[in-house]
This record gives sequence, structure tokens and C-alpha cells, in this order.
Amino acid sequence: MIHRKRGKNLGVLELVAIALGGMIGGGIFTVLGISVSLIGVYTPLAFIIGGVLALLAAYSYIKLAVYYKDEGLHTLFLKKLFQIINFWLH
Repeated sequence: MIHRKRGKNLGVLELVAIALGGMIGGGIFTVLGISVSLIGVYTPLAFIIGGVLALLAAYSYIKLAVYYKDEGLHTLFLKKLFQIINFWLH
């Protein structure tokens, strides 16, 4: 196998793009075959509904991050949630 010497190394942006492309592409092609075999012609509708739900989830995380202004958002949110649940149980 012949390797060509590159004039430039890959940077962080290029490596992130390669990783995201692999994850998203692999996920779509894996799920696509399964969903077509299970629901057939309704597969595009399922992908649209899944995309809308993902956007709503991302929007809620953005709103929580802006409201709490904390980098450990998942942990902080769960602490707040369990404080509320604990309050109602006692």
C-alpha cells in the first residue's frame, strides 16, 4: 500500500466532523433497515417524528442550561427533581 505524505495534519474540527459523520451515518443506516422491515412505507414519518422529538429534547436542555447556568446540567437537574419529589413524599 502506498501512502502519500500530507502537507497538513487533521485538526480538531476535521476529526470531530469525521467522528460525527460516522456516528450519525452508522446510526441512520442501521436503524433504516430495521425500521423499513418493521413499518415499511411509514419509515419517513417515523424519522420525522423522531427528529421533532430530538429537537424538543435539545431545546429543553438549552432552556435548562440557560436557567441554571451550570455545566453539570444533568446532575443538577436530577438533584432538583429529586428534591421536589422528596418534598411531596414527606
